[in-house]
Formats: sequence, C-alpha cells, structure tokens
Amino acid sequence: MWSFARGLLCVACLGLVGCGFQLRTYSFEGSVDTFAITGLSRAQVVAPLRRNLRQLGIEEVSRAEAVLIVEIMDQRSDRRSISTSGRARAAEYEIEYGVQYQILNGSGTLLAAPLWIERQRVYRIDRGNIVGSSEEQALVQQELMQDVAGQIIRAMDLVSRSAGD
Repeated sequence: MWSFARGLLCVACLGLVGCGFQLRTYSFEGSVDTFAITGLSRAQVVAPLRRNLRQLGIEEVSRAEAVLIVEIMDQRSDRRSISTSGRARAAEYEIEYGVQYQILNGSGTLLAAPLWIERQRVYRIDRGNIVGSSEEQALVQQELMQDVAGQIIRAMDLVSRSAGD
C-alpha cells in the first residue's frame, strides 16, 4: 500500500512538471537595469515596489536616467465590516486597496496605459485579543501591498519584453 502511494505521488509530480506549471515570477533578463517611480511618491505601494525591484538587482535612478518609469497616478484604500457577532459588533473586516499606475520608457513613451489594480482581503476580529487582531490587520495590509507591487513588477517585465521584440 505504501509503495502504491509513493508511485501515485511520483506520477502526480511528473504530471505537474509535464503540464508546464511554473510559479509566477519575473525576470527582466538584462533588458532593464534602472527604474524610477514618479507620481504619488507617498503611496503605500511604493516602499514594497522599490524593495522588490532592488532585490532583483535593478537600480533606482532619476526619471531622466531610467529605462522604465512607473508613475503612480492614484490610490484608494477602504475597510468595511462584512459580518457581525451576536452582540452586533464587527466580527470580520474586508480591506481593499487599489492603485492606478502607468509605465513609460526612459524617453517618456507610454508602454502600458493607465491601469487600476485592486485587491481585497478579509480578516477576523478577536475581541478577546485586540492586539493580535491589530497585528493581523497590519499583516493583511502588508500582504496587499506585496501583491499589488508584484502585479506592477510583472507588468513592467511584460512591457520590457515586448519593447525588446
């Protein structure tokens, strides 16, 4: 029975490899070595976006020197109660974050038209552990920012590849 389970696991792994499954990632393949972020410099997504691009080895420079420019045009954020407890208190909240951006090349030519990315997450409130609930809210907000930053980086990767073709 144990060998059957191992064999089934091997077949599943081979099927996964054979279907072309890959984790979402980005690789600028040397086509982009500098970037600039303009527009709403205080937008919440800017810090994780900068950090992720620097981790990829892409240097932040001025707009005039950049190969790719991300212009953050607008952002919106909202939190709303989506369920209540028996005592009519909020039991779950939904956090929503959206950012509008566009991507330009170094000469200012529009590579990706203005686009909104919006993400939502739900988290529970534990009235017995308010500190833990506020930490969970902060963690959920960080995850939203990481997700939005990742989407912007994937868009940058896509336009850099198509601009190179």
